[in-house]
Amino acid sequence: MDTPDTPGGRDVAAVVAALSKQIEALGSTPEGLIDFAHIEATTAIPAGVAQRLFSGATVPPEELNLSFPERLKFLRRTRPRADGKQYSAEQLAHHLGISKPTMTAVLRGDRNPNLEVNTGLERFFDVPPGFFTMSGDEALIKALERVSDQVLFLCRFKGVEIEHMALRGSIAAGDDELSQQLRQALLSGFTAPAPATAQQPEERELREFTDTMRAMPAGRRRSVMRVVRGVLGLAHSDGSDGSDGSAPAAQ
Repeated sequence: MDTPDTPGGRDVAAVVAALSKQIEALGSTPEGLIDFAHIEATTAIPAGVAQRLFSGATVPPEELNLSFPERLKFLRRTRPRADGKQYSAEQLAHHLGISKPTMTAVLRGDRNPNLEVNTGLERFFDVPPGFFTMSGDEALIKALERVSDQVLFLCRFKGVEIEHMALRGSIAAGDDELSQQLRQALLSGFTAPAPATAQQPEERELREFTDTMRAMPAGRRRSVMRVVRGVLGLAHSDGSDGSDGSAPAAQ
């Protein structure tokens, strides 16, 4: 039976080490299973930096903990306008409802943005809440939560015995209570069945969940399954993920 384990109180080095062991148990490598480009897109931490962590190299804190101007520069470069050009200080200022000189000072790092500016930029560039305020370690751990869940599911499917690295919440899967409970309920369904004389509570929950799904009308069941796919990070059969992938509209 898997034993929940939160290495080092969410220390990034310990999380990376534990996840590496899970991946090794599958007979694979971090490069073969982890989408480092996706991690970079959601954290601004360069893919090469994250790869170095998984190779056992020591990464200086400044390479993980990027400054606000560095993160904003990353977003302007990787999420350009429809014409491929970066958003100007004037366009960003117009969208946020602040003056161009203030926005220019923020871009240069001469002025610290307030919470309203942080939140407005996160929404404009469609990045997770906390993109500008989380430390590099926190951002990387959150990005790895989805990977840990998927590796654990894959291990359960293949019958590989590993320890469960208990991480809570996920950028991709959602941080709300419903998403967490659903993910945990689905996860418990892949545990080894207990003897009939000692049925575990989570098994009863899984049976109830399955019976409820079967009783649903086809349309409602498909809607729920879309949520399930999102929680597990699985692609839809048509290859879509519910997003058109377009850049934010220019102001």
